[in-house]
Amino acid sequence: MSDYSSNFPQQRPKLNLVFNSGSDKLDSRLSYSRSSGGTYMSSEKALSSENLLKQSEDLGTTWSVFTDLSTPTGSQTSPSGDSTAWLLTATTDANASPALQQSTSTGAGTHTMVAHLKSGTASHGFISVRESNNNIAYAMVDFSAGTSTHGSYGSVTNPSSTVTALGSDWYRLTLTATVSSGVTLAFVGISDGTAVGSSGYDTGWNSTGQTMYAWGVQLSSTNSKVYDSPTTTQISRSYSPVLKTAAANEPRFEYAADGQSVGTALGLLVESQVSNLLTYSEDWTNSDFTKFVAITSNAGIAPTGELAADLVTATSSAGDHITRQSLTVVSGQTYTMSVFAKASGCNFVRIGGASTAVMPAQASFDLVNGTVGTVDYGTAKIEDVGNGFYRCSVTGTAASNTSTHLEIRLMQSDNTPSWTGDDYSGLLLFGQMAEQSSSVSSYIKTTSSSVSRAADSCSVADFGYTGGPVSVMSETTGGSGSFPGCWVIKNSTGSEALQLYKQSAAATEATGFRVYANSGGTNTVDTLITSSASAGKIAVSYDTNDVAFTASGNAVQTDTSASSIGAVDTLIIGGITTTNQLNGHIKRVALYNVALSDTELQALTS
Repeated sequence: MSDYSSNFPQQRPKLNLVFNSGSDKLDSRLSYSRSSGGTYMSSEKALSSENLLKQSEDLGTTWSVFTDLSTPTGSQTSPSGDSTAWLLTATTDANASPALQQSTSTGAGTHTMVAHLKSGTASHGFISVRESNNNIAYAMVDFSAGTSTHGSYGSVTNPSSTVTALGSDWYRLTLTATVSSGVTLAFVGISDGTAVGSSGYDTGWNSTGQTMYAWGVQLSSTNSKVYDSPTTTQISRSYSPVLKTAAANEPRFEYAADGQSVGTALGLLVESQVSNLLTYSEDWTNSDFTKFVAITSNAGIAPTGELAADLVTATSSAGDHITRQSLTVVSGQTYTMSVFAKASGCNFVRIGGASTAVMPAQASFDLVNGTVGTVDYGTAKIEDVGNGFYRCSVTGTAASNTSTHLEIRLMQSDNTPSWTGDDYSGLLLFGQMAEQSSSVSSYIKTTSSSVSRAADSCSVADFGYTGGPVSVMSETTGGSGSFPGCWVIKNSTGSEALQLYKQSAAATEATGFRVYANSGGTNTVDTLITSSASAGKIAVSYDTNDVAFTASGNAVQTDTSASSIGAVDTLIIGGITTTNQLNGHIKRVALYNVALSDTELQALTS
């Protein structure tokens, strides 16, 4: 493509609105409203995963052992089925029999330790954290009963524990406690079931010759109860964008979940009104779900940065591993179903209508590579939102008026719905949604009933133009729904107007942008911009009998039969009326009160 840099307009724009500068503030001349709250991916990042212990799957490296414990033996079968677990064996004169590691945690606050343990011959296993001698918390699992106990001493307070039975006699044991100055030591070991002492172990135990398997040890201040941060020679700590909720009438400036310290600014989010038709969108334990899986509530860090993602695990049965909720649809209407999902032993998820004869929308998603797998019905999209979470969505048009289900299916490989689970492999799920829409929109939380998000409206009355020759350059992404608008300059009735919008999905030219003009209430221009299907930048120049427009620096199209536009008083951004919202992001709108040349239009959009 030619270098158009020397052809930029010499005249400054009369109005130059930039929405992706990172300032997250609207120009004071703009009028913005949305009568409800709304979610968005913010520039803020939160600690989303952490492991303050090194060599989390290698107890033969970095970890130390008491003289009462033999050197751990590697290459044992782990809960995930690989050979990364370790066998711990107490010596013949064993009292305390733990492996231990010095932690890098120095901060006060609540910490959670997770470990996977399995009895060889031991009756009990334990984990513990220590600030200093006589200041500890512990959790112990009874392998026979499958239960846990816990306690603490000194300045370490508020202990709690959970134990979850996994496949092949493994258990996931968690310990949560509040420390006052950080964790200095973490212990994993064999016990005889009597109390853990204030040193983090007990010298009076009798575990002579007993054995236990251990794998996947994690200590974090995120308090995740899921082992999601394996480590080798370094600790693990990751930060991810935060899904936040803006108050009513507060604009939403969104950011991508890329690798920068602050994600790439996408611009101002403008959406139409829509409702989440599903209930309890963050609580898979609720009875509104039919479940053929095991659920652990609030086990992992959600895209909100909170401990709010549910762990959904495939049981050891053969067959389908599904969670579903009833969804009533209307024939001929288009619906989009979505969920935030993260691999936790399962690598794939499939979402869609349980009855594809009723709701023909069904697709698989690869949560390791972040790609769309097999699409059986409808269209599908996957979006990286950070911390291993992807927002997966599928869209289709209902074939009848009836009730079906949104079905979320755990899978280990693409489009393989039936398989034998292991009580370990699963997914972290958050924020399911079903909306009457042709694309996925910003997430709407629900509890006992459906919830609506109001439409965004953004406009300016004082923009330095009232009529005559004019040029507008805009840069947007997205665009879905009923004739989604980028911008319109108009009078109060719309009888005088110049606008740019994307064709409705139902139209013949479904993916292109159109220039449309009214003069004296009569349509004077209505033309598709060639090669504008995926255009970000589009520029339009308008004068009497001299209309020109282009996308992405391509050849300029013209119209020489247009009447002049009369007096106008409003610029609507991200819409063509108070409806017809863009359902996408606006990066920039620049208005010139002259008719720019063809080369200037190409330079602005190249």
